[in-house]
Amino acid sequence: MNQFTLRGKNVSLRKPSYEELEYVKWLWADEETMKATGGPINFREEDKKRWYEIMVSPSNGKHFYCLIFNKENKPVGEVSFHKYDKIAKTAEFNIKIANPERGKGYASEATKLLLDYYFNVWNGEIMRDSIAIDNTVGQKALLNLGFEKVYSDEKVFLAAMTKEKFNRRYKKEVGA
Repeated sequence: MNQFTLRGKNVSLRKPSYEELEYVKWLWADEETMKATGGPINFREEDKKRWYEIMVSPSNGKHFYCLIFNKENKPVGEVSFHKYDKIAKTAEFNIKIANPERGKGYASEATKLLLDYYFNVWNGEIMRDSIAIDNTVGQKALLNLGFEKVYSDEKVFLAAMTKEKFNRRYKKEVGA
């Protein structure tokens, strides 16, 4: 198992073991958790091994995936980035907090930990997130964290955060 861990005050981010994909399967299948992202996803057994190799271990260099754990070491969600472009130094952000765990500050802290890693260790320059246009809670959360609206249409709201803006805003807080 890969023991890569990023630690914050109230959460830690850790690459999951293969066995912990059962939590991912539950998270993606939970209707309330997945409502804002288009609905539940069936994480089939036959897809797990390939997904794990691409996303977690050893990864293909374009994706970075962690589970979010609370102080009691209980998983409360996931955070990741995808489709890293080595030339443009851009990636796409993802976070999901299990519905029963929302409103406890996990998303904000996990986002800052992941962005600090992405910008200051991975050496990314821009993180983007495309959110469904009707997911106004997600849009507001991103904007509150310092992402800026780039574009929107009848289907999608696109926001982005730059390395410079992140470090200017959060350098002292996360030790960037």
